[in-house]
Amino acid sequence: MIPIIYESTEIAFASNGLGRLRDCISCKVTEERNGVYELEIEYPVTGANYDLIQPGRIIACTHEDSGDIQPFDIVGMEKPIDGTVVVKGVHISYRQSGMVVRGKNITTLGAAFTKLSQAVPENPFTYTTDYDTSSSAAITAFDNTPRSVRQYLGGVDGSILDIVGGEYEFDKFAVRLWSNRGERKDFAIRYGVNLTGYNEEVDYSETFNACVPYWTDGQGTFVVGDKQTSGQPSYSGREICAALDVSDKFESKPTKANVNSAGKSYMSANETYAAQNNIEINFVRLQDLEGYEQYTNLLNCKLCDSIRVIFPLHGIDRWFKIVKTVYDVLNDRYEEMELGSLQTTLADALGVNDSNKDGVTIADRIIETGTNTGWYYEKYASGKVEAWGAKSTGTLTMEASGGVYRATNVSVSIPSGIFDYAPTYAQLFAQYSAAAFISASANPTSATQLSCEIWKSTNATASVALKFHVVYIP
Repeated sequence: MIPIIYESTEIAFASNGLGRLRDCISCKVTEERNGVYELEIEYPVTGANYDLIQPGRIIACTHEDSGDIQPFDIVGMEKPIDGTVVVKGVHISYRQSGMVVRGKNITTLGAAFTKLSQAVPENPFTYTTDYDTSSSAAITAFDNTPRSVRQYLGGVDGSILDIVGGEYEFDKFAVRLWSNRGERKDFAIRYGVNLTGYNEEVDYSETFNACVPYWTDGQGTFVVGDKQTSGQPSYSGREICAALDVSDKFESKPTKANVNSAGKSYMSANETYAAQNNIEINFVRLQDLEGYEQYTNLLNCKLCDSIRVIFPLHGIDRWFKIVKTVYDVLNDRYEEMELGSLQTTLADALGVNDSNKDGVTIADRIIETGTNTGWYYEKYASGKVEAWGAKSTGTLTMEASGGVYRATNVSVSIPSGIFDYAPTYAQLFAQYSAAAFISASANPTSATQLSCEIWKSTNATASVALKFHVVYIP
C-alpha cells in the first residue's frame, strides 16, 4: 500500500486525504501485544508531497494482511545529510496519553470504561470488551489521583490490564479489551518445510518454584501465608521463593488457608517455574506457494494468534503466541514475527494479574481439585480444566525420518473422569531422558487419550517417561 497523509483533524480515513506518499523508500509498522504500536517511514526530500509531511499530521497505512488501514500521528522527523528523512509516527490511540481523568472506588470494568470516557479534553475513544463488565474487579489505580487515560489502561500498578488481564486491540478510535485477542491457527511452522530462520531466547532469571503468598488491604493489614511449593524443580535445582501478592483474588479479608491455596494455584496455573521463551523466526508464507492458495484465510496469522512451531533439532514442538509483528507496508507482507510462550515471571507476579491469559473470566475460580490415578487436576467455574500427569510410553516402534528416528501415534491414556471433552491442547513441559532420546510431542484425540510422537537419534525401542500439562478451555 502507498501511505496516505491527512490533517490532524481527520476521523474517517476514507479518502486520499491531502495526498499519497508515493516515493516511500520504506514504511514499516511495529506492533506488540499490549505494547508499542508505531510507524517508521524513510522518505526522500525530493519525493512527491514531501512538503505535506509535518509533525501533527496523520499518516494512514495498512498494518496487517487484512488490508485494514490504521492512522498514525507524526511525532518526529530525523533529517540526516544524505537527503533521506526518517518519519516517526505513533498510533492514534496514543492520544489517550494526553487525556486526564481521576476517580475512586471503581469496582467493575464497566465503571472503569465509563470513567475513562469522562476524561478531559473530550475523549473520542470508545471502550468495549468480551469480559463481563459487571463482575467485581476493583481497579485500584483509581485512587483519586489524576492520571492519563493510557495509564489507567495499562501504564501503572492497579491498572485495568493489571487487574483484569487480557489483550488490547486498538482500531482507530475504538479500544477493545479481549480475554484472548487472537485465534489458534491450525497449521505448523516446521523445520525443513517452511521454517527458514530461527533464534530462541530462554530466560530463567525471574522464575520461581516456591512462594510466600500474602493478602493486604493496602492500609497496613496483612494475612501472610506459609511457604508454598509448586512441586516442580527450578532450572538450577535449588528452591527459588517469591513474595506473591494475591490480594486481587479476594473481595474481603481471607483466611490464611485461603491465601495458601491462592498462592499454590497461581504457581500451578502460570507455570512460574518455566522459562520465559521468546522466539524470532523467519518462515515462508505457505499461502504464497502453489497449491496452498485455498488455505489463505486459515494460514494468515496476526498479532496474538497462536501457532505451532516444530523444530526437532532444538526439541521444540509446542504452541506459541505471536507477541510482536513488523509489517512491511509497501510490500504488503510481514517482515518479522516474534513468538513468546508468555509464562508469568517473578516480575509479573509483583502486582500484575495475568491469570486471564487462557480466557478465564474475571470471576473465575477453582471449584475442584483432586488426584486421579496419579494425575493431579484443577476444575474452574468457567468450565476450564487443567491436569498434570506422568506416563511411560512402553516399548516403541521406531522408523527413520530425515536422519533421526521417530515413533508415531504412541497412545497415552488420561484417567477417565478428569475431562468431559477432548482437551484443547497438551503441553510436554518436562521430559526424562532415555536411550538416545531427543524430544516428544502430544496432541489430544479424546477426553482420555493423547497421541504422542517420539524422536530419537537411534532406533532404540526403550520406553520413554514423559510429563504432561493438559488443558481444556470451553
